[in-house]
Amino acid sequence: MISLGFLIFAILFVLSIMLGGLDKLPVFWDFNSFVLVSLGIAGYTLLFGRKEFVRGMKVFFAFSFPQDDDATKAGRFFLRLAEFILSWGLFVMIFGLVMMLADLDPDKVGIGVAVCILGFLYAMSIALFVFLPIGLRLSPSTLPMSGLWRFSIRQWLIAFFSFFLIRCLFVVIFIILQAPERTGPITSQEFGTVVSRAAFMFNPADPQGDVLPSVADVGMPLYFLQMLCCFWDLPCLVLVVGGWWAFRLASGKRRKMIAAPVVILIGLTGTILGCVLMLSDLDPELLGCGFLVSMISTLYGFIGAVGFLISDMRSNPGTNVPGSCAVSPTLSESEDMEQAKQIIDRAVEDVQNRSVR
Repeated sequence: MISLGFLIFAILFVLSIMLGGLDKLPVFWDFNSFVLVSLGIAGYTLLFGRKEFVRGMKVFFAFSFPQDDDATKAGRFFLRLAEFILSWGLFVMIFGLVMMLADLDPDKVGIGVAVCILGFLYAMSIALFVFLPIGLRLSPSTLPMSGLWRFSIRQWLIAFFSFFLIRCLFVVIFIILQAPERTGPITSQEFGTVVSRAAFMFNPADPQGDVLPSVADVGMPLYFLQMLCCFWDLPCLVLVVGGWWAFRLASGKRRKMIAAPVVILIGLTGTILGCVLMLSDLDPELLGCGFLVSMISTLYGFIGAVGFLISDMRSNPGTNVPGSCAVSPTLSESEDMEQAKQIIDRAVEDVQNRSVR
């Protein structure tokens, strides 16, 4: 089941690339990025769980999943591995960008940024559709709610930081394209401009607002209609919805607090795909429009995340609060209770035996 979910996502991903042309497929392969991500997986596995990794990968093609102590241990390992690989992919992307921005070449800035973000794309795809489903399949259904909250919050932070970093990248590209004769790194003043635009502007790659006409030019009804048309993109919607159901097929029953950050990361996958397609053949005049279209899948991911959060809060609200008494006992708590019961039973038997004597 896990392999089937991964295959469905891979097909959707390839079909989305093919919409931009078959010649775009080679752009999505970068050997250095793949090696760096693979080294991160290998290093974490060698340090923290070689046996658990082998045991977990054996269920990638399975249709039934064991629920013994060894499987639980492997499941927890893969949950931690999925979180680590997301962080590692983010580090690989930042490392590549720092190396590129230290020696800017305006003629190659588009393809340079596209290659840098491929490492995060590889890591995110492997984490979401291989490691995280294995971890959820092998983990017990009564995972502690406090642990799910911490896991969810860390995924939210990774998603938001990645989204913000991509916005910053497009501001950097815009600044470079405005001064094609420059060759040095960005200055501290330009860095402040990058951060402020990425944080506060709706479309940081279009500071003049040329993508959409103003309300004064076309009137409010037509402006509102054009805004709706700009935020509708069927391929992005298919990729996000199809990617979510592929993840559900791979990971099994939906776990509370995990669905929201996962669907955002799936939307971010579509955004990176669109960015790579656009940056591989960069047209400076289409930068703002291309960025807007690329962000639509992440927007759909945020909308889906809001829906999941509302659903989680409406169903069994008492179990959604950390520390609530309505939370089901965790695996470790259940084991402690069972051990305590066995100790009490043995003590009662000893007392009865002594009384008989």
